[in-house]
Amino acid sequence: MSYGRKPQYDPDSDYEPSSSPLIKDYSLPKRPNYGGKGIVAKVAVNAYPVISYPSSEIYQYDCQIGADGSKRALITKLWNHPKLQEKFGKYKATLIFDGSKLAWSVHPLPFGDQLTMMIDLDEGGREPRPGKAPRDNKHRIVIRKTTSVPLQVLAAYLQGRTDYDVSVLAGINFLDHLVRQTPAKKFVAIKRSFFQRAGSRELEGGVEAWKGIFQSIRPAHGGRLIMNVDVATACFWKEGTLIELATNMVRIPNPEALANEISKQGPKGRIMRDLRRLKKVQFFCTHRLRDQDGSPKRIYTIEGYEEGNARNTKFSLKRRQTDGSETTREISVEDYYRTTYNIRLRYPGLPLIRTRKKGESYPMELCFVQKDQRYPFKLNEKQTADMIRFTVQRPAERQNMIRGNVDQLAWDKDPVLRDYGLQVSKKMIETEARVLPTPQIQYGPGSQDAKFTPRDGRWDLRGKKFASWGPISAANNGGLKAWGVMVFGSPQRIPEAGVKAFFRELIKAITQHGGHVVHKDPPIMYADANKAPGNNLFELYKKSGNKVNMKPQILFIILPAKSTQPYNDIKAYCDIQLGVPSQCMQAKHVEQAKQQYCSNICMKINAKMGGYSCDLVPAFHPMAKGPATMLLGADVSHASPSNPGTSYASMVGSTNELGTRFAAIANTNGTRTELISAKNVFKFVMTLLRAYYQGTKKKPDRIIYFRDGVSEGQYEQVIRVELEAIKQACVQMDPNYFPKFTVVICSKRHHFRFFPVDRAAQDRNANPVPGTLIEKDITSVGEYDFYLNSHSAIQGTSRPVHYQVIWDECKIPVDTLYGLIYNTCYTYIRATCSVSLVPATYYAHVASARARCHENDTEDHLSSFSPDDPAEIQRREQIAQGKVPPLRELHKDMTNKMWYI
Repeated sequence: MSYGRKPQYDPDSDYEPSSSPLIKDYSLPKRPNYGGKGIVAKVAVNAYPVISYPSSEIYQYDCQIGADGSKRALITKLWNHPKLQEKFGKYKATLIFDGSKLAWSVHPLPFGDQLTMMIDLDEGGREPRPGKAPRDNKHRIVIRKTTSVPLQVLAAYLQGRTDYDVSVLAGINFLDHLVRQTPAKKFVAIKRSFFQRAGSRELEGGVEAWKGIFQSIRPAHGGRLIMNVDVATACFWKEGTLIELATNMVRIPNPEALANEISKQGPKGRIMRDLRRLKKVQFFCTHRLRDQDGSPKRIYTIEGYEEGNARNTKFSLKRRQTDGSETTREISVEDYYRTTYNIRLRYPGLPLIRTRKKGESYPMELCFVQKDQRYPFKLNEKQTADMIRFTVQRPAERQNMIRGNVDQLAWDKDPVLRDYGLQVSKKMIETEARVLPTPQIQYGPGSQDAKFTPRDGRWDLRGKKFASWGPISAANNGGLKAWGVMVFGSPQRIPEAGVKAFFRELIKAITQHGGHVVHKDPPIMYADANKAPGNNLFELYKKSGNKVNMKPQILFIILPAKSTQPYNDIKAYCDIQLGVPSQCMQAKHVEQAKQQYCSNICMKINAKMGGYSCDLVPAFHPMAKGPATMLLGADVSHASPSNPGTSYASMVGSTNELGTRFAAIANTNGTRTELISAKNVFKFVMTLLRAYYQGTKKKPDRIIYFRDGVSEGQYEQVIRVELEAIKQACVQMDPNYFPKFTVVICSKRHHFRFFPVDRAAQDRNANPVPGTLIEKDITSVGEYDFYLNSHSAIQGTSRPVHYQVIWDECKIPVDTLYGLIYNTCYTYIRATCSVSLVPATYYAHVASARARCHENDTEDHLSSFSPDDPAEIQRREQIAQGKVPPLRELHKDMTNKMWYI
C-alpha cells in the first residue's frame, strides 16, 4: 500500500509512545444540537425524577478500619462493633459508610475531628484452652473528619455552570451510597443491586437464580437527578448441607455413589477437579456445644480437600489427665467424632474439607452452606437456558415488576433519605422519543423485491440473490471449485448418503441466492479418531486441492455435537496453518437439511469468501457520498470472574466503501484489562488501514471508531491511549496523513428500558419498534449521547444501546450520525434482521470471542481446570506477572477475510 513514503514499520516491534503526543488537551464534546428526523412518540422509561436532594453541609470522614488490605468481612464486623457504634452517638442511624474507607454524616460526629481506638474482637469470648496462648485479635480504628461534600458544585454542574470534575464525582458518589444505605440492610446487596431468596428458581448443579432490585442515582439532561430502577438477577449457591451441594454440583445421585466415584478416580480425577469449584464457599457446623449455645456462629471458608477421608486419615490426639499428665494416641477422624461427639459418620469415605486455618478440617456431612453466597462461575448451557426462562419478561410484566421494586424501596418511608432531605417521585418519566425512518435495503440483480423497506426490522431470504458473492460469483470465471468435506464421526452415526443429500440442498441454495458452484462432487472424508484434528484436515486440504489443481477455497466440517473441541483446534488449524476458511456444522442440522438452515450457511460461506448479503439503497446510506470513510470497531472479552484468564482484544475495520465487509485482527490483552494496549492498537490499525486500501484503493479521509465496553471513567484513557495510538499509526503510514476522527462508545451495560406509550412506537409485544431513539431526559447533562433501540426483540423486553460521542473532529451532522448507526444495523452480514448493536462493534465482539481459538494451547482449559495442578499454578503466576503470550498470527491469506463469522 502506498501512503507517501514506504513505511519502515516492523509489525513485530514494540510500539513506542511518541515524546510529542498528537492529542494535547481533552474534554468530552458537548451535544451540538438535537436530531429532527423521524416520528415523535411518547415513551416511558424506568427512571424517576429526584424532587429534592441534600442542600445542607455533608461531613466526610476518612476511615482506616483495621490494617491496610483488611478483608471487607472484617471491616464490616469492626464497623458494626458496639464499642465503635456507641462513639457515633445519636447519629449512628444516619451515618453512611461505603464499606471500605469513606463515611458521611449530615451532622458532625460527637468525637470531633478524629477518633482513634482499639477493638478486641475476642473480648468477652471463650477463654483459650489451658496451655494455649490467646491469639491477638485486636484492631486499630482511625476515623478522621476531612472535608465537606461539595453538593453546591453538583448543583452548578446540573445547571450547566461548571464542567464535570472530581467535586461533581464526589457529590454523586455520596448520593449513590446514600440511596443504598437502607436497602443494603434489608436485602443481600451486590453493588447497586439488592436481592432476596423469595421467588428464586433452582438451576442444576446446586445453583439458584434470584431476582432483585437495581437502583442507581445519576445526573441527567434537563438539569436534574434521576433514579434508575430495574429488575436485577444473579446466581447464588444453594444453602443447605454441603454434601447435598456437592452431589448436585457433580450430578451424582447420592453421597455413597460420590464416595465410590472419588475412590475409583483418585484425588486428581474429574470429580475432585469439579469439587474444587467449591473453594472459597463459606460454611458452618452445628455438632459442638459452642455451635448450639447461642454464641455467634463461626463461619469457615473452604480452602481445599485433604487427600484422605475420615476413615483413613489419622492424627495425634492429646488429652490432659486429671493428674496433670498428657497422653497422646493415634486416632482416625471417624473414631474421633464417634468418641468425642457421639456422631457415627454416615459417609466416612468422602474427602475431608480443609479450611484456611492450618491443620483444620471437617467431614463434609457435618458442614452446612452459609446463606447468601454468590455463585462466581460462568453458567453452563443448560443453566443458561433455565436462567433465560427465569428472567425473560414481556414489557408489561417487567414494567409492573419495576413498579413493585419502587414500592419495596419505599423512598418516602426511608428514614435515612428523610434525614438527608432526598425525595424521589414515584411516577415513571415519560419522554419524547423519535422513531427513525426505516432504511431501504437491496439485494443482487434478479432478486424478487430487490429493493424493499423491511417491516418490523425483519425479512426472509426467499427469492433473494446476494448483493455480492465475491470470488464465487459466476462472473470472471469465478465460482466454488476447490472444496472438501470432513466428518468427525463414524459412517454409522453420520452416513455418507446423508452428507451427500445435504450438500445437494446446499448447492441448490447457493445457486438460488446467486452463487455459482463449479465442482459439485467434493471429496468427503471421515476423520481418523487416532489422529489430531490438524492432521486430518491436512489430508482433506491435499485431497481437495489435488482434485482440481488449486488451493482449496473452503473446507466444510461436520461435527457430532456442539463442543469447544475439536471446534477450537479445527478453527485454529484452518485460520493459522492452512489459510483456508472453514465452515463447521452440527450433524443434526446436516441430517435435517432444512432450507432455512442452508440459506443461513450460505450467508456465512459468502461472508468468509469475500462477498456480502445485502447493502443499503444509496439514498439511505450516509457513506454513499462525501469523503471516504472507514469504520473501526473494537472490543475486549474476558474470562469468567472466577478464572484469572487472559483478556482478548480485537479490532475490525471496513474494507469497502459501503462498510459491508470488515477485516479483523485480535491479540491477548493482559488480564481483565478493559483498555486495549497502545501496542495492540498500533499493530491492529496498521493492518486494517492496509486492508482498507487494498479494498478501495483510497486512504480514508475520516475514521469513525466505535468502541464497546468501557465505563465512563475510562473515556479519557480511550482517547489518550487508544486514539493516540491510532493517530500514530496513521502518521507511521504517511507522515502527512492526518484523517479526521469521531469516537463513539457503545454500551449495553445499563439498566434503562423503553416502554412505549404511543402506538407508533410499539411492536405487537409492546416493545419499542426498531429505530426508537431517546436523546433527552435520561441522557447526560450536556454531553453528546443518546439511546437507540435498533432491533426487534424476539422475547422479553428489548435493551437499547447507549451511544456516547467522546471525540468529534468529523463534525458529522447529528441526524447523519444517527442514520449511519441505525441504517447499518440492517447490513449485518449473517442476519435477516436489524441487529441491536452497530455492526462494527458487533463484529469486534464476535472476533474477540472467536480469537480464543488462536491461543498457543487451544485445548479447552475449563474442562481440565484444577487450581492445584502445577501447570495451572504456573499459568496463574505468569498471568499475575503480566506474562501473557500473544495469539498466533493469522495466515496471510486470511488477513482480509471475515474468518470470525
